[in-house]
Amino acid sequence: MNFKKRLAVLWFLSSLGAGLLLQPVRQRAVDEADAGNSLASLSQGLGHGITLAALGGYRNVAANFVWISMYGDWRYRLKEEVLEKMQLAVSLNPESVYFWVDGSRIIANDMPVWQVGDDFMESLFESEEGIEIRKAYGEQALAFLERAPEAMSHEIPILVEKAAICWQRLADLDRALVFFKQAVQQEEVPNHICRVYAEILVKNGQVREAYEYLKSHYATLSDDDRTALKPFVARRIEALGAQLGEGS
Repeated sequence: MNFKKRLAVLWFLSSLGAGLLLQPVRQRAVDEADAGNSLASLSQGLGHGITLAALGGYRNVAANFVWISMYGDWRYRLKEEVLEKMQLAVSLNPESVYFWVDGSRIIANDMPVWQVGDDFMESLFESEEGIEIRKAYGEQALAFLERAPEAMSHEIPILVEKAAICWQRLADLDRALVFFKQAVQQEEVPNHICRVYAEILVKNGQVREAYEYLKSHYATLSDDDRTALKPFVARRIEALGAQLGEGS
């Protein structure tokens, strides 16, 4: 990298840290639904020959600066600014699982409370209007996760986050089970995710499916793995079997 490009990169990064470049580019970045358009828009907005391509390996560093800056706005519940910086950060570093998961949690869990106020957060689960607000942000959080690159669609944290949003924010167990099922089919899925999947099946009235799944899951568990909780799983299989009128 020649001296001029190196100087340009250093200027860009320091400006990002101070927030000097965010204002002219953030609206363009957030208005574009896909990362490619956001990056093109951002490059045009920077001017002076500085493009994202010139950043090279510094893009992830720039994304981290943006995410840290986003939390400054999060503290003051500045919803539009938070959403804009989220979109800019994932445009700069779309491979960050952390950005996608953390961003979806802010949308699904924090923003509904910002709208109704701390004193009325119970309304998100009690009143018709509050439930509508909660579900609207849940769908927005899911839409945010759906914009993650296709290569990340089978990442366990993203699948589990989608399932949790459907379960806890949308009260839609059928949709939650779709994502949980995809998660438990991945290699090296944590054992606790498998147990949660079985319990959601039970909660959704699918006791037989939970029973059969736990039996197959139990067969894969190691006696030496403490996270497997093998005795607990065995007792749960026995309890479900009794509920179904069968032995374990």
